[in-house]
Amino acid sequence: MIFLLLGWLAVSCQSPEPPHAGKDVFHLTPHPDPITVPAKLPLVPDTILQTAHFQFLSHGVEDTGAIRPYAEKCEAAFEKIQAFADYGKPLDKVRYHLYNSIEEKGLILQSTAPSQFDLEKWEVHAVLDDIYSQNPCGKENQLLLRKILGQPATPILECGLAIHFMENWQERGYRYWAAKLFKCDALLPLADLFDKNFWNKSSDIILGCQVALFTDFLIQQWGKPGFLKKYPLWQPTPAETATLQPLWEAYLSAQFPTLPDETKSGEGPASLPYLKGFNFAHEGYRMHNGYGSKKADMALANMKNSLGANAVAIIPYSFLQNPNVPVPVPVVKHSGAETDEAVIHTCVSSKKLGLKVMLKPQIWMGGGRWPGDIEMQDEKDWKAFFKYYNHWIIHYAILAELYDVDLLCLGTEMVKTTTERESDWRKLIQSARKIYHGNLTYAANWGEEFEHIKLWDELDYIGLNCYYPLSQKDNPSDRELVQSFEGILKKVKKVSEQFRKPVIFTEIGFASVEAPWKKPHEDWGDLSFNADHQKRCYEVVFKCIEGKPWCRGILWWKFPSDMDSRRRRDTDFSPYNKPAEGVVKKWFGKI
Repeated sequence: MIFLLLGWLAVSCQSPEPPHAGKDVFHLTPHPDPITVPAKLPLVPDTILQTAHFQFLSHGVEDTGAIRPYAEKCEAAFEKIQAFADYGKPLDKVRYHLYNSIEEKGLILQSTAPSQFDLEKWEVHAVLDDIYSQNPCGKENQLLLRKILGQPATPILECGLAIHFMENWQERGYRYWAAKLFKCDALLPLADLFDKNFWNKSSDIILGCQVALFTDFLIQQWGKPGFLKKYPLWQPTPAETATLQPLWEAYLSAQFPTLPDETKSGEGPASLPYLKGFNFAHEGYRMHNGYGSKKADMALANMKNSLGANAVAIIPYSFLQNPNVPVPVPVVKHSGAETDEAVIHTCVSSKKLGLKVMLKPQIWMGGGRWPGDIEMQDEKDWKAFFKYYNHWIIHYAILAELYDVDLLCLGTEMVKTTTERESDWRKLIQSARKIYHGNLTYAANWGEEFEHIKLWDELDYIGLNCYYPLSQKDNPSDRELVQSFEGILKKVKKVSEQFRKPVIFTEIGFASVEAPWKKPHEDWGDLSFNADHQKRCYEVVFKCIEGKPWCRGILWWKFPSDMDSRRRRDTDFSPYNKPAEGVVKKWFGKI
């Protein structure tokens, strides 16, 4: 069996596919034929390095000097684990397969996870690129632990012990991240930590650092001999879990009396230039055409070099079935979707191009519903909802901090949550600031939410998803459209002046259909293609926002990760290869 994620989950989160296109109702990409591996991919590996415990096998990976330091870290961890377990028997060398990218690994193995292991074949498969070359992902540790200690009845012991022996886990070490999470009250109660079902949908980073620290706690409580003795069969009962909880809390308080890196926490976020770009739509789901793929990298380069963009919004979606029932908000893990590894790759690719990056996690409701429908029925459910939502958004705050994201958007169009639960949102914002040192915003829905919520004083930028109708006429004049949008901008300016904060259009867009000015948020139904009407709307928006000092950016909805996808839906929001594209290029060069 091949083990993915944190090693013990053989099946990843299986939520429905995230949205493919559109604004309120999304059209899902139909499942094409099964993925076939292109012949040019390096299926047969070559031995590139041998060490005491590993045979490193290259699937087209060239040795640029990174492999030997990487191998030395693997060897050091192996030796520490053997010493910890008092294990001296000889072992066959681990066949350690290396791949150039998550895309190539995914197309060969059907998994884009940065690392995985196969116990039966005594193999590890890992990506070795500029993102993952500094530190191994730890699957070699899990492989060795499984071999010499067996599979424990409580899987978090294996996961925690594997991370315990990793140098600089997630760059700064698991203790650093655990301290951060403890100080913003984002660590989970032990009952959740032992819940396998919760793991399936949760943050591998939050859970990973916590189980590593919990392993340290158990070793301190039981001693190393006691820990190794209990390791195979220990399964805490609810009563034992309840007994451990206060001891665990006392341990955390003793371990982390101060917040790590507090001097940096006192500094303000770096200022941003005027943002000119797009919401970058993951329009793949086949590993070769969405986030993390070469096609997506090409689309980003086109956005920057051909259109003059300097910014991009990267959007990892999650899914909720019922807007009135609190359940964990899944961190999507099925390969081909907006997984962590795909999002990270796209963030890094964007930064390499010189683009400013906004990370903009969003919830998709499906079934004709939208995030504005999220509303709990009583206080208990509201508390549960924010517990789950905080866990999800703090996960992305960690990613934003790790990969130097310029702007983090904490939510999108969650109208009833922001208007009814202001104090919960303020707590969330304050928690996010303890993790992430960059700029924060929220993407408010046009109308009531944008014009009336009071959270803007906590944020660095006011975010507006701007889909105000411009006219109900079939063919208004350009002058009429300009007058209408200028009236809308007066409302926007009023909010900006009230809170003394600049505004970014976190979304604005028009489908290439007849009269998109009537209902700018729609791109479905019986609509006829009309690229000229889309172009007119783009001209109006650019003309009106030019020279507005309170406006500090515009991120159009949307630009596709797969530029060939436009052939499937001409009427969608993307301006790519349509007349509106020329308008974007002209105005991005002016504003």
